[in-house]
Amino acid sequence: MKKMKALIMPFVFLSVLIGLPACSGGGTKTTPAGSAENPDQGEKIAISFAWWGDAKRHEKYNAIADMYEKEHPNVKIERQYGSFNDYWDKLATQTAGGNAPDVIGMHATYVADYAQRGALLELDPYLENKTIDLSDFPEAVREVGKVDGKTVMVAQGVTMTGWAYNAGTLDKLGVQAPEFDWTWDDFHAKAAEIQKAIGASDDPDRWAVVDAGGDITGLQVFARQRGKELFDADGKLGVTKEDVAAWFAIWDRLRKDKMAPDAATSEQYANVSLDQSLFVKGKVILAIFPFNQIPLYQHYVDGDVQALRRPGDPAGREGEFVEGAYLAVSARSKHPQEAADFINFFVNREEAQKVFKLEQGALGSTKGNEAIKSELSPAEQRTLDAIQTSLKTAGTIPLPPKGQGEVRTLLSETAQEIAFGQKTVDQGAQNFVEKAAAILNR
Repeated sequence: MKKMKALIMPFVFLSVLIGLPACSGGGTKTTPAGSAENPDQGEKIAISFAWWGDAKRHEKYNAIADMYEKEHPNVKIERQYGSFNDYWDKLATQTAGGNAPDVIGMHATYVADYAQRGALLELDPYLENKTIDLSDFPEAVREVGKVDGKTVMVAQGVTMTGWAYNAGTLDKLGVQAPEFDWTWDDFHAKAAEIQKAIGASDDPDRWAVVDAGGDITGLQVFARQRGKELFDADGKLGVTKEDVAAWFAIWDRLRKDKMAPDAATSEQYANVSLDQSLFVKGKVILAIFPFNQIPLYQHYVDGDVQALRRPGDPAGREGEFVEGAYLAVSARSKHPQEAADFINFFVNREEAQKVFKLEQGALGSTKGNEAIKSELSPAEQRTLDAIQTSLKTAGTIPLPPKGQGEVRTLLSETAQEIAFGQKTVDQGAQNFVEKAAAILNR
């Protein structure tokens, strides 16, 4: 429920915004670097910077902010941070009150609503005058930062969600590892092969794959492989009952064939910490999580954690899309030039890149990734390789509309009802498309 609150609250608070400047900056003047109107470099100013994360992330962000202050002694960076849920609640309140941070940690889940209500500064003038340099960023990464054709955020970290396996576990089972590029037919065949090997072992209380029926990112990729979008460009539902039924049927088949955990087991492990997960406990062999989490899982298991793309359809389209974390500037910032300059320092300065590393995925900068690669652990290098390989084919998706958090919860609940036998696949698919459409049509 708390997670649901985090997804909904920003939209509740933002609905009361009145009089914010337009996405182009409105009342905040965009001043090119080096112009006569640019603030004197000796003027003492303060810019606020907010982000979410744990203690380890705070250390990295603070270190980068300290570097910037040392190089710019006239600039004081006031830091604000908290847990993911608390961060978004606070940001919504600040934005509604007109006192949002100058530099804002942003996420694709929320950016459309903030930008379309005029809460974020258009950054294209700062790209044009090279205050922010994205020339080394792949096109797909640059495109994700745009809303209605205008750049409103810059990538800190880029990732994708995919499958992973423990190479040591597969070796013990005598199963050859899957290819990084694989199809849905390969996926089902490998799951059957793994489950057969498990059955021949002395520990039968294990399964080949996790049940990912409630994974909304997976459904988004699946829809794209079928030439559609879960959420279309108008923010409406872009899939049919048949599309959703095909998705649910994949996991229903795996459960019935006992290659994925039963509903009770999946529910038991749904909200456990990473170190208590089915994958870490060795109860599932193939799991799904963002590639940037590979080093975290590696910490808890013996054997190398290896990445796999999501299964594809050779006759279909590429389904993967760019995910990650971003930086934006408040449309009400009194120091947009300095805020933009700090963002550029954060994403492009090599000293900062070497501190940040893969904290939230691969760096947006291709050059930056090359600069840090030699300093990465083997698990981090596998993460970087998986992300950079996937970026070659990954695209962008229409930004999630209002109500997407409710749709996410609806998918999870419907998948669970099917798993427990409370609904058939067809009933669940019909229920999902009807309720999801109603949520998005409000």
